[in-house]
Amino acid sequence: MKSILLHVYDDAGLESRLQAAFDLARAFDGHITCLHATPYPEYFMVDPSLASALPIELYEEMETKRLAMQTKIEQRLRVEAIPWTWSHVDQSAADSLIRLSPLSDVIVLSLDDRSAYGKAETLVATVATGALPPVLAMPKAARSLDTNAPMIVAWNGSAEALTALRGAVPLLRQAASVHLVEIAERPSMFPVDAGALYLSRHGIEAEIVQRQPIDGSVGKAILLAAVETGAGLIVAGAYGHSRLREFLLGGVTRSLLTDSKVPLLFAH
Repeated sequence: MKSILLHVYDDAGLESRLQAAFDLARAFDGHITCLHATPYPEYFMVDPSLASALPIELYEEMETKRLAMQTKIEQRLRVEAIPWTWSHVDQSAADSLIRLSPLSDVIVLSLDDRSAYGKAETLVATVATGALPPVLAMPKAARSLDTNAPMIVAWNGSAEALTALRGAVPLLRQAASVHLVEIAERPSMFPVDAGALYLSRHGIEAEIVQRQPIDGSVGKAILLAAVETGAGLIVAGAYGHSRLREFLLGGVTRSLLTDSKVPLLFAH
């Protein structure tokens, strides 16, 4: 995971995203692309009258704050001796992250990032189901990503689970232990043993853990398994589909996004 795409915005989750990007860059000798997006075109498209509400003074003030934040973050990157690129676009965060993601190995976001105008779907949900690389979603309270901690992989044999497993291999190689957690639902084309065999070919020994849903919830069972194993990361498929850019997520994905206190690595 040498190419790290980081969502930069001055919000409550910025520090946890920064620390996670630093941890990934140190672990993999990586490069961080800092992406800052200001969706002015989206504002005007939704309501052209907003153009008159953005006088030059307000625009200049926003630019001053953005440049100050950029300077501060770049100073920290120099101290950390991590190579970086800075990119600013006047576009929505979701669209710009998806557009720039194909040559990234991972996208770093916050668990409860919101897309413009407080839409119901989170930025994580939109990007995870629209981008090619996996998304690392950090809780706001997290202060680091421990790449040597135990990790669990939520397994149901779906295409999304397989994609997440493949995308997580570099991280799983560094984990203290790896647990493939299968929550009994229905038979799949790829049983959990196939996932363990795949990992063994990459030099990763995985323990298979089989559980039942808790109160009918697969998400609750996965989160409990994370607590019991001391997991520092949950790897999961982002289950959902897109239609006219509206993303409808499955219940398991929604449950993890809403309730997890542990960093999540999502892939679709």
